This record gives sequence, C-alpha cells and structure tokens, in this order.
Amino acid sequence: GRLVEAGELILEATTRNEDDSIIHANCGAIMNLLGRSQEAEAACRHAIDLDSLNAEPYNNLAVSLEVQGRLDEAQESAIRAIELNPQYLEACINLGNILLRSGDPLKAIEAYRAGLKVDITSVLGKVNLAIALRETDQIELAEKECLEALEINPKFPEGYNCLGTLLKEKEDWKGSIKAFEKAIELRGLYVDAKLNLAAVLFKSGDFQGSQIKYKEIIDKLNDLPEAYSGLGVVNLGLGNIDDAIENFKKSILIKPTLGIAQYNLATAIGGDYSEIEINKINELIKDKTLSITDRTLIYFALGEINDKKGNYEIAFSNFSKGNQLLKNKFEQRKKGFDAIAFDRRVDRLMATYNASFFTNHNFVGNSSDTPVFIVGMPRSGTTLVEQIIASHSSVVGKGELDLISTICGDDLELASASNEILEKKANSYLDELNKDVKGVGKIIDKMPFNWFYMGQIQLLFPNAQIIYCRRDNLDTSLSCFFQHFTAPHAWACDLTNISLFQNSASKFMNHIQNESSLRIKEVFYEELVENQEFISRSILKFLGLDWEERCLRFHDSKRMVQTASSWQVRKPIFKKSIGRSKKYESIIKSYK
Repeated sequence: GRLVEAGELILEATTRNEDDSIIHANCGAIMNLLGRSQEAEAACRHAIDLDSLNAEPYNNLAVSLEVQGRLDEAQESAIRAIELNPQYLEACINLGNILLRSGDPLKAIEAYRAGLKVDITSVLGKVNLAIALRETDQIELAEKECLEALEINPKFPEGYNCLGTLLKEKEDWKGSIKAFEKAIELRGLYVDAKLNLAAVLFKSGDFQGSQIKYKEIIDKLNDLPEAYSGLGVVNLGLGNIDDAIENFKKSILIKPTLGIAQYNLATAIGGDYSEIEINKINELIKDKTLSITDRTLIYFALGEINDKKGNYEIAFSNFSKGNQLLKNKFEQRKKGFDAIAFDRRVDRLMATYNASFFTNHNFVGNSSDTPVFIVGMPRSGTTLVEQIIASHSSVVGKGELDLISTICGDDLELASASNEILEKKANSYLDELNKDVKGVGKIIDKMPFNWFYMGQIQLLFPNAQIIYCRRDNLDTSLSCFFQHFTAPHAWACDLTNISLFQNSASKFMNHIQNESSLRIKEVFYEELVENQEFISRSILKFLGLDWEERCLRFHDSKRMVQTASSWQVRKPIFKKSIGRSKKYESIIKSYK
C-alpha cells in the first residue's frame, strides 16, 4: 500500500532494464494506481512494443486511456487484452467499465457476464454487472446479482453500496439507508456510500437528516464538491435559496466539471453570469474526460444562462445538444420513445375505461375524499398549484408519489379486479398517503403522470378530486425541452415527441372528463398567473375548503419541495413564463 515508494522503485527499475516487458507492464499498473495516466500509457506502450502478445499491458493501457477520456481507444485496448487471454477476468471487468462510461450498458452487461464465465465467484464482476443492469432498469436482476455477491463476501462494502442504490430505485428507503450504513461500517471513510446515504435521506423526505450528513462529510473532507452540491439541493428543497446558491458556487470552484452543480447554479442565477464566466463553461465542453452525464448537464446549464440573457439561438442550440445526448442514451439502451405504441396504449385504455364500463362496474374501492390528484403535463403549473393548496392549514402536499402506478399494475389489471381486490388496493394506497399525517382533510398526490391512471382512480377512489393543470401547448413543450428532468423521460428529448406525448395526454383527459364521474377541475396556468387570488379561491372552493390568505403567500411556505420547479415556487408568481415560446418561434420552425 505504499504506492509512492512503489512508483519510485518501479521507475528506477525501468531505467536499469529497457528491454524487460514485465517491468514496464508493472510500471504502467503502478502509474495507473498513482493517477499518473500519461506515464502509465507510455510504460504500457513500451511494454507492448517489447512483447505484443502479453495481454497485461493492453489491459493497463485501457485503464490509462479511460482516465484520459479516450474511451474508443481504451475499448480497443481492453478487447485486445481479452483476445490475447480470453480468461483475463480483470480485462473483462475493465471493458465493462469502459462501455458503461461510454453510455452503452447493454454491451457492458455482456462484458461483465463474459468475466463471470471465467470466475463465477467474482464479487466485483457481480456488483459491476448489477450496476449495469440498474442502468437498463433491470432492477430485480441487478438486486439478485448484488445479493449473490454479498453471499460470497458478506464484508464487501461495494456490494452494500450497490444494494443501497438498487433499493433506492425501488423507493425502499429503510432498506437503502441500512445498506449504505453497512457499507460505511465496513469501510469507515467510504465517500460514495456517505454521499449516497445523504442523498437517499433527502429522497425519503428526511431533509434535516440529509443536511446533517452532508455537513458531516464537508467537515471531514472540506474540498469534496459533490457534498457541497448535495447540500445545495437540500437547502433548495428547504427554501434556503441563498445558502443553496453559495453551496453550488463552492462546488463549482472546486470542480468546474461537476455538471449537476453547474446546472443548478445556472437555473438560479443564469442572467448574472459574466461573459468571462460563460466562456469558461464553454471551454469545459472541450474536456474529453467529461462523463456523458456531466457534458449533458453543462449543455443544459449553458442553455439556462443564454436563455436568461436573451441569447435565444445560442440557448436553443445548447438545449438541443444536451437533449441529443439524452436521446442517444435512451436509444442506445433501447429505451427510446415510441409515439405510435404509446398512443395505441392510450387508445386501449380509452376503449376499456369508458362510460359503459363505469356504469357496469360501479365499484367503490374506498369512498374517502381525502386524496387530491394534481395531474397534467410536467411544466404546466402542477408544482405551483400544489404549493398554493398545501399552504392551507387543512392540507398536506406529499409531492410526486410513485404509488398509483405501482398499485394499478398492468394497464387493464384493475378492469377485471373484484371488489375485494379494489378495496384492498385502495386501502393500501391510503395507508401510505396518511403516513406521518394527522389532523388534515386533504392530502395531495402531485404525480403529473397520474392522468394515465384516471380510469383506475375512478374505481379505487370515486370521490377523489382531480385538478387538471393546463398551459399553452407550445410553452409547455418548450419548457419540457429546456428542462433536465431528475427522472428520465425519453419523450422529453425531442420537440416532436413532446408534442405527440402531449396530444395523447390531452386526448385521454378529454375522454375521462366526458366518460367518468370523477370530479375534475381544470386550472389554466395563464389564468392563475394573471388572476392569482380569484383562481386560488376557486380551487379551494372546489376542494370544499375555506379561504386562507396564507395561500396567496405560498412562496413563504417552508414545506419541502423536491421537484424541478423548486426554484420557482420559492418566489411570488411572475408573468414572464407566459408566451415564452414566442421568443423561439422562428428558431423552432427550422428545428429538425
């Protein structure tokens, strides 16, 4: 473990024997461990010149090239190492790592599985395979590989860290927290696990706990940019805007290439950047070592900055490049948006959940009128409407819950369900909705995509109230195109697909309004912005709630907000978002 001394000795060895390929291969390996990738590359290439049939220097060369961001060359070198030695487990794992970083998890899975054929007990191979499977949304398979790795080695901290991320995907907050804590227990200063623990506390709604964890990391590692960035997100959720901005600035000062910090700061202060600062961010794009994620986020950051500065053509170009990277990522993983298939899916729902069906299936899963569902397109004002209603003393806003989709299962599953099953599922949802809530009359589920489950909601909660948020179609489309969503949406990377998705949503909601007996109130964003009090009063009246002045001061609310609109709802209503698309009309016409 005394790497510096090892490095000095191996370099001395190379000067004493220029012709020993093994010495130079070892030199490449040690230089990689020291983070001296260019010296590692030179040593490996010399070793290959001396013995082109030795697989080890090719593998070490792949590592050094990956660090330098030369992923295509790194991939070729790792493949050559495997060709020379098909039983080379480390080379298979390295190839998988390179492919994963290149944005091709499907091929990475193949590489890891090839390595596991060499050694089925490789815990590193299994955990890395689990990571790749997670990237392709194969969560159950990923968890299986991870658990098998931990059976082989119950003291493998990386295994628990990976398990924690998988359980986080499943929104098993308690299990995820426990896994990250176990990883930290096994390896004291396990930075990734500590960061992941702080992040999952935030996602679970424990903002204070998350804040404490991030501060603990900063106290121990003062120059860790990811911790400052994470703390910024927490402060943003808590409404501490100035603190959040300061956190993002500190993160960027330490690591300018950290895309998430650049994006969050640009979203907050985009118009306040100087030309010098903008030029520095533009230079970052040229860095070959940038990950696809960071590169994407930096393009979105530049888009935010240029949009706020009125540089609309440049902004649109920035957003387009960021979205193209996202689209490539989805398509590479075979997760691209199929508008035709989606519309057919909506048509099947409409054919099933119609007036005749509801007349013949007068089931009541649960008669409660507690749930309030706010639905509509993202960026149509759903977060704003929730913040206004949740400022009422008799209302709790739970944010975007991913519960209804889970309970409903397959699209038509509930259409043939018995009364007993519907009642059981409705009660299960209500139990989760009422968790940690006392003394209120209404609880909001603000998952915009619950519009897709209106038919099932009619069966589960016929007395539920629905608020359907509407906004100018082009303004909504452009706002979605300009937004880097935390949860990935394949349809949101392309203006044409956004329009097609929007049309399907509108078609289905029109159908539900005509065919179901659900109580649905349409709220138009433009009307809310122009006449805040009148529309706010009408919303509360629809919900059967008395008027409270605090609903006009929604921006003063200290409730936690986790959505993409968390910046906006901390400010009074502003009108500049109305007609936003007009600034881009001529640019959109030439968009392909």
